[in-house]
Amino acid sequence: MTYSLIALDTDSQTLGVACATGGPALGGFVPHLLPGVGAAITQGFSTSVMAAEQGLARLAAGEAVDALVADLRRRDQGEAWRQVALMDVTGRAAGWTGAENVPVADMHLAPGLVVAGNMLASDEVIPAMVAAYRRARDEDGLAEALLAALQAARQHGGDHRGTRSAALKVRAPGGLPLDLRIDEADEAVAELRALHRRVLCDTEFQAFLQRLPTADDPHRH
Repeated sequence: MTYSLIALDTDSQTLGVACATGGPALGGFVPHLLPGVGAAITQGFSTSVMAAEQGLARLAAGEAVDALVADLRRRDQGEAWRQVALMDVTGRAAGWTGAENVPVADMHLAPGLVVAGNMLASDEVIPAMVAAYRRARDEDGLAEALLAALQAARQHGGDHRGTRSAALKVRAPGGLPLDLRIDEADEAVAELRALHRRVLCDTEFQAFLQRLPTADDPHRH
């Protein structure tokens, strides 16, 4: 039903999540990010928002990502219908794809990068996302690379039902959020990329961001 990725910029500890699906309004369900702690994606035939929320809370409490993900799966009687992944702020990641998810379902886990999907058009989607993300990161920022990966998925069929909603979250510890979503559109990934460009080019909005307080400059106004 969904294709998504989590990525980390290790220099700034900035985390990013991007995702898209063939149904509406995935932004409230799939991507989860707690700056300075970790990020999660939760999707699949029966998406568990609780798994992401509990996982991030346990990361914040100091638990190791491998052990807590294994425990979440062991305690979940519906684990076979879930696809869940978490990454901590060091880039360590763990996740699972339940056996009852609709094929093609797959997950790529690497330091600083998670790519996952289910109900995909083909087994080429996940490798295409990984390759597109890594190419883009050689030249672009984290948000642009995440969007490039979604676009690559779409070009390889993505969700075999099409793509009706998409979302992007990026945030550094103590920084300002980039939090964009398209809840309903015929080509949601293209609309999300266009929205991101509009936000970057909106001089009034960018000036607004420059006066907001951050951890580095808490008295900015």
